[in-house]
This record gives sequence, C-alpha cells and structure tokens, in this order.
Amino acid sequence: MELPTLLLVAQGAGSAFTGILPIILMFAIVYFIVLRPMSRQEKDRKKRVETLKKGDQVVIGGGILGRISNLDDPKVAVVEIADKVKIRVMRKDIIDAAEAALAAAEPPKGKGADKPKDKADAKAEDEARS
Repeated sequence: MELPTLLLVAQGAGSAFTGILPIILMFAIVYFIVLRPMSRQEKDRKKRVETLKKGDQVVIGGGILGRISNLDDPKVAVVEIADKVKIRVMRKDIIDAAEAALAAAEPPKGKGADKPKDKADAKAEDEARS
C-alpha cells in the first residue's frame, strides 16, 4: 500500500510545476520583448550623451533645443538656447542629441499622413499658407 501513495505524491509535484510554467514563460516573454530592448536603447542614449562635444545640438528636459557651448565641467554643460542666452544644465539632464531625438519624433510618412485630421486643422493649414 505504500507504493500507490508515493506515485500520487510524484504526480502532484509535476502538476504544481506545470501550473507555474505559464507564469515563468510570461515573464520571459515580457523581458525579451519589452525590458531588454528598453535597456539597450537607454544604453545607446547614454553613450550618445557621453560622446557629445562643443557645438552639438541637444534636447534638454522639457523639449528645449540648444547647442552645447562648454563642456569643461564633468557634471555640468553650458547650453546656448538662443543668441547670447546660455544656461547651465546637469549632463544627466540632457535627454539626447537633437538629431537622434528629432528623427525618432518624426510623424510617419505614407498614405494619408499629410492629410489634416479635421476641419479645424485644415483651416489652420490654409491660414498658415496665406
């Protein structure tokens, strides 16, 4: 009578693992589809920010565009945002190089991409053309 009891225990352990297996697979899928590409993009962005030099255009937090005018301090950058208007920003607060950020923010081109969405947009475009 001992033998059937041992078989039942072994079968119960197998079913517990099969219950956890879908959860493990779900976390693995989320990691490979979402988390890993995000960390790679962040690593690339940090690399671009570290290689910035004087004269490069950058995007600062809040979407402010400017040109680097001084990088002498290892933690602070001086960014010119208009003629003779310079601000000091922490290097960690520079979001990205302007070219890379603007390329990522461009609207999709293709069928219907240049059509206005509603009448107000069409009127605004007509006024802008005038």
